[in-house]
Amino acid sequence: MTRSFIAALLALGLLVGCQTQPASSAPASSEPVSSEPAALPVDGIDAGHYPRIDGSTANHPLITRVYSEICGIPREDAETLVDLDLGSTGSIWEKMIYTDTTDLLIVYEPPEEVKETYRQELAAFEIDPLGRDGLVFLANVANPVDNLTVQQLQEIYTGRITDWSEVGGEPGPIQPFQRNADSGSQTLFLKLLMDGLTPMDPPTELVQATMGGLIDAVATFDGEGGSLGYSVYYYAELMIGNPNLKLLSVDGIAPSGESIRDKSYPLTNDFYVVIRADEPQDSPVRALRDWLLSDEGRRILEEEGYVWARDGLPAESAGAGNPF
Repeated sequence: MTRSFIAALLALGLLVGCQTQPASSAPASSEPVSSEPAALPVDGIDAGHYPRIDGSTANHPLITRVYSEICGIPREDAETLVDLDLGSTGSIWEKMIYTDTTDLLIVYEPPEEVKETYRQELAAFEIDPLGRDGLVFLANVANPVDNLTVQQLQEIYTGRITDWSEVGGEPGPIQPFQRNADSGSQTLFLKLLMDGLTPMDPPTELVQATMGGLIDAVATFDGEGGSLGYSVYYYAELMIGNPNLKLLSVDGIAPSGESIRDKSYPLTNDFYVVIRADEPQDSPVRALRDWLLSDEGRRILEEEGYVWARDGLPAESAGAGNPF
């Protein structure tokens, strides 16, 4: 089978086993190949029983690393074999609720509309904090403004501040980009920054459907550094790292792994590992969830540059309920 065919089967939930060699390669010799599965680091998961995982765009590197670690394959092969939906955060949660094609999510918080509409369904999940991220604000590197307060950001996004000169910059209109309503970063924007305030309706050209689209737009918009946008720290800093952008301090605190870990950066929020509450106690899905919440899971998460969110949470707190 070709790699693309295997990836398609994985996405459809038709192939869930670990691929222990590049999918397009053949054995190096004619010697018989053992049918015994390789020793894997999670009890209950073998070459034929790998949970079907989906998650947010910013969690793709972690999901890929977990696949590589559990299946014992090189990272570059895991990149080829892991094929995520990469839809909006809201649609990923809805897919978990309404279909059986996903066993486990590593995902950011669902939008309010999803939480309200599916409150009863969400109660049937075990939703555990796994990592922590921050909502970060992005400006063109040519912009002289390095810091905005929470109040200034709120006034920009409600239309009370419209010019960079009002916040210590050069005269010129602020072009504040937003994300689509179903995105994870829009959920964090409304929860962490707006906190009950209603943002202004942006022109269509200032709404971006993807995080990558927003970052590209802020990096290039009008060529004069007049744009402002937001994303999550991990995606903007560690996955993209666009040299034409800078991350602004908020209330004088720069976003970083440390300031997100200790929550001194004012706009932080956890992301989660999610399974169904009726997963059998001996299922591979539950075994993988427990491994992710263990010290070994923490090691993998931190080696990938994420911030661990479970300091002070005992292992027996797993599956405690809906944190929303």
